Amino acid sequence: MKNICFMNTTPVWGGGEKWHHDFALLTRDAGYGSFAVTNSPSELADRLDAAEGVTTLRLRVGNLSFLNPATIMRLAKFFRRHRIDTLVMALPSDLKAGGFAARMAGVGDIIFRRGLGVPTRDTPLNRLLFGRVITKLICNSEDTRRQVLKNNPDLIPRERTHIVHCGFNTAEFDAMDATPLVPRQADEVVIGNAGRLTKQKGQQVLLEAAKILKDRGRNIRVLIAGKGELEQKLKLKAKELAVDDITQFIGFTTNMKGFHASLDIFALPSFWEGFCYAQVEAMTLERPVVAFNVSSIPEVVIHGETGYLAPVGDVAAFADSLDALIQHPKRRKELGEAGRRRVIENFELQKTFKDFEQVISIPGK
Repeated sequence: MKNICFMNTTPVWGGGEKWHHDFALLTRDAGYGSFAVTNSPSELADRLDAAEGVTTLRLRVGNLSFLNPATIMRLAKFFRRHRIDTLVMALPSDLKAGGFAARMAGVGDIIFRRGLGVPTRDTPLNRLLFGRVITKLICNSEDTRRQVLKNNPDLIPRERTHIVHCGFNTAEFDAMDATPLVPRQADEVVIGNAGRLTKQKGQQVLLEAAKILKDRGRNIRVLIAGKGELEQKLKLKAKELAVDDITQFIGFTTNMKGFHASLDIFALPSFWEGFCYAQVEAMTLERPVVAFNVSSIPEVVIHGETGYLAPVGDVAAFADSLDALIQHPKRRKELGEAGRRRVIENFELQKTFKDFEQVISIPGK
């Protein structure tokens, strides 16, 4: 069996780190040799070490580390010692340092895994890395692939690019306690959003939509989970719109199943997303999703089947989509049930890991 190494030197924990954590453990459980290069300190490494069975190297890697011979030699030595067959890297800095070290160590399959839909700059160094160093590009969505290659469609041959969705562990999620985090009040319809409180996530749109719905006399409550730099501005905005009486900011929570169990509808007013675990969690718990028709979201939420998609930035259309579900409980139930089926059929973790195994079974070029 192959020895597979995952390289992610982000010091903080997020969706990308969760993917590398989950796939390193699935790799171990499937009988492969599982290895990881992480930052120091690293939440990812701490979790992998606690799980056991994954050999880790903690190493600080920055954007210019590929110019440091000591860093390159240490990485190459790690790859040689453990006879790494496949390297999967997460960051542009990892791509440079890890990619060159892997070439030096004779690693046969050097993969860059991209989970963020940001265009790659068309520079001589990137053309070298994508054309001569990495063997494959893995993206978490079609939109991410489009964005990565936006500035240069010929950066890497199309046949060397692959889609592997992030994956979601439905069995693990189902086993969690489903007690609502926030008790329901009377016959209100509860709309919720979870995510960092930033401009990208668009919580202001949800507040503006809540204003429209309140003015229509809808009996609603809005729950917003998360922390971020816009927290105070959003709270002030809720007061300005006179929706602070129906809006509750509950802060950061690790009890996401309890949060979704408190809702009737999950609202995702993000202006772009990579994969967004929160929407998949909601769908798994049979909550319909209302979102903008942008970036990778329509690859997860199917308009009219698992939720509704509004034109990006159109607050009125977003409010109308929410209203259609507020007034039709049966429709909410139908879309929610279809959403869970879609997660199981397309984004179940074991399914996406098999997709990953198919990619690494293709000989590196």
